[in-house]
Amino acid sequence: MENFFSFLETHINGFLILILLVFAIVAVINWLARIFKWGKYKGVQLPPEEYSNTRYIISQFFVNIISDFKHLLALVIVIIFASLIIYSMRTTDDFEEKMKALQLVIASLGGLLGSIIGYYFGESAARTGGQSISVENELTQQGGSGDDSITPAPEVPNNI
Repeated sequence: MENFFSFLETHINGFLILILLVFAIVAVINWLARIFKWGKYKGVQLPPEEYSNTRYIISQFFVNIISDFKHLLALVIVIIFASLIIYSMRTTDDFEEKMKALQLVIASLGGLLGSIIGYYFGESAARTGGQSISVENELTQQGGSGDDSITPAPEVPNNI
């Protein structure tokens, strides 16, 4: 036990900073819970006089930044991708070096750009309620059980 107290005596500043850090993290989590209405704040309606409160305005500002940040980040990545492709094509006249630079840019940022495009198409499909017809739904609509091993062939129009 003596070792613990001697350690605490020599490292008291670090210990106090750790305690302060824990309280700061708890305060930030509580603040985020109030902003996004998590936990005990779910369904709580603010009184009308708090809408003009500076704290409410600042909180809504950060909520809007967080919700719009994904669009800003996607735009920045697309602009960086396009500018790097243009830069890699203009740096040299040698075709082999242009191809190497282009392959490097596409390999490093192409997957990220594909993820962004997939996110936006997925988000638009979710927003419009994109319904896809699966084979199981088609079979149950035709009176089948849905777990038949043989699926009927699609009908082909004769006017092709």
